[in-house]
Amino acid sequence: MPLKLASACIAATLSWLAVGAWPFEPVQMAAYAEPAKNVPANHPTLNQAKRLIDAGQSEEAITILRRFLGTNPKPDLLDDAYLLLGAALFSGQQYGEGLKYLQQLQTEFPNSEVIDRGKLMLARTHAAMGNPDLALPILTGLRTLSHDDITKREAVHLSGELYLQKKEPVRAIQAWLDEIALTQGDQADEIRAHIRELINDSFDKKTLDRIREAYPKSFPGDLAALRLIDLYVGRGEDHQAVRQIHQFLTNFPTHPQAARSSELLASLQTRLKSHQFLIAAVLPLSGKLASFANDVLSGIQLAVELNGDRAGGPSVGLLVKDVEASQASFLDDFSSLLADERPVAVIGPLLSKNLPVMAELAERARIPLLTPTATLPNVRRLGSFTFSTALTYQSQAKRIAGYALAELGYRRFCILHPDTAYGREMARLFAQDVRQHDGEIIAIESYKEGESDVGAQLKRMKAEDLKKYGLAVPVDPTKTGGKLTKLDKKILYTPGFDAVFIPGRASDVGIIAAQLNFHDMKVPLLGTNGWNAPDLARTGDQSLDGALFVDGFFAESPNPAVQDFVGHYKKRFQTTPTLFAVQGYDAGKFVIEAIRKGATSGESVREYLTAQQDLPALGGPAAFGQDGTLNRPLFLIQLKRGRFTQVD
Repeated sequence: MPLKLASACIAATLSWLAVGAWPFEPVQMAAYAEPAKNVPANHPTLNQAKRLIDAGQSEEAITILRRFLGTNPKPDLLDDAYLLLGAALFSGQQYGEGLKYLQQLQTEFPNSEVIDRGKLMLARTHAAMGNPDLALPILTGLRTLSHDDITKREAVHLSGELYLQKKEPVRAIQAWLDEIALTQGDQADEIRAHIRELINDSFDKKTLDRIREAYPKSFPGDLAALRLIDLYVGRGEDHQAVRQIHQFLTNFPTHPQAARSSELLASLQTRLKSHQFLIAAVLPLSGKLASFANDVLSGIQLAVELNGDRAGGPSVGLLVKDVEASQASFLDDFSSLLADERPVAVIGPLLSKNLPVMAELAERARIPLLTPTATLPNVRRLGSFTFSTALTYQSQAKRIAGYALAELGYRRFCILHPDTAYGREMARLFAQDVRQHDGEIIAIESYKEGESDVGAQLKRMKAEDLKKYGLAVPVDPTKTGGKLTKLDKKILYTPGFDAVFIPGRASDVGIIAAQLNFHDMKVPLLGTNGWNAPDLARTGDQSLDGALFVDGFFAESPNPAVQDFVGHYKKRFQTTPTLFAVQGYDAGKFVIEAIRKGATSGESVREYLTAQQDLPALGGPAAFGQDGTLNRPLFLIQLKRGRFTQVD
């Protein structure tokens, strides 16, 4: 066998050792190997080394190849020798040494006929050493530039395996689909079978969703969609299964599994209609807001499932509609849902801008609409059937200002807010509440989100304070004679205000706190739920110790109801609930409680929600105000020694 062909066969033989997960026979690869040199390099030593490597005797091959290189062989033999030695060292797991010879091959013989095989072995060596990020660029080059089909196919395949190791399954699958394009017959079928096996056995829901989205109307998106349907049915999430089947039938109307999926859809819809009462969730579950919408849906779903676990309770089903308000059919879809399904209540939408039109339709149908997240104030002006369980700007400002004034005895405040619509509104509402309770705002300053230096704003705050209550005196005011030192000239500033209100992001608060400390403005800090992020607690900055903020949910609250909810949620969804999940949970629970207390229609649910003063909100008894907004108990959270703790 010409040595060039032998070298290609060796690389093909060893190529599967790095991954060990693909069932192709090495002898099949040799048929596609690169052509031999014009003058075959039939050197006895190289042929012997090749035979030893094929026999698994890598140490013996390494020994004779090193001796061969010590004889200063002719240049036209060196490229073969480097590749063989790299292969032998790879086989013997001496990866670092192997890299040296494979890199020499690249440097000294860039135009060699074995250069691509050397690059492939180099990539495999990096991969075997646990460095996929070094291997992948080499493989990308081979996939693009190599003229040898077998080398290109091996590079594509290995790329897929490395992407899978890096937990990038969509890129792995795309690599294998590219490999199918380079393959024929049984081997292409084997690749498809491998993808099918991974989807059926190895991937979780999140990965399946990503695959389905990447290939919405082609293989293997159909397999991912079918697997998701099976998962949802197995977990009793009929609403999710129904939604998934609708998408599958739209994207794959002639699929072999279309008939079976249609039968399953009919069965699930019949089961859903068997419930005595229906709650509809109308949320953008597949758009840009999908992550938030799915959090809300998980909260609603948990409320419905926990009701089902209670003996003797009414039968309540959850009807889910994935509705994007920007779609032309949105109004027709929502109107049809209200008219045809007649739910006792609708939970949605997410955004304030979508609320007016949905509220108008709900009012006409006389079905309560509970938005779990829209922060639009006074939703009752949109109709008597509109309610909000969202954490509003007003409720946060009122709670933190009220606690600071009534419980802590603070009277004077400065405000430093982000220059955003949210920041400006929170500053206005906080100042309004403070003044209504005879407090005083000394100064209001703004900053750009992400701004690293707010020194100018703090100096202006200090100047305003010094005009009223602040004090500025020398460090030693009694010293009148003698030479004044640098320390003697230092002015000691004592703030005349009690606290600074910062309704900003956690990432900005840490920076601002340190600068307040630097400017001798060592006063308590007050904030809003934007502070509730683990990074703020982990800063370890003493200037934040004692800082206080407000939020609608605190997962670590000692409140038994909160801990019970968190436990159920983690068990059901394998993650910690968010505020959005809580607001969806409360909305669902309120409607279910109305049904348990005798409500049988949308009108009677509305009457219950309007009149009840002790609705079972997660944080404690709550009630909807005249503006339709839920007056829920909020959590006061303090940062102490690098940990968040509940104050009340």
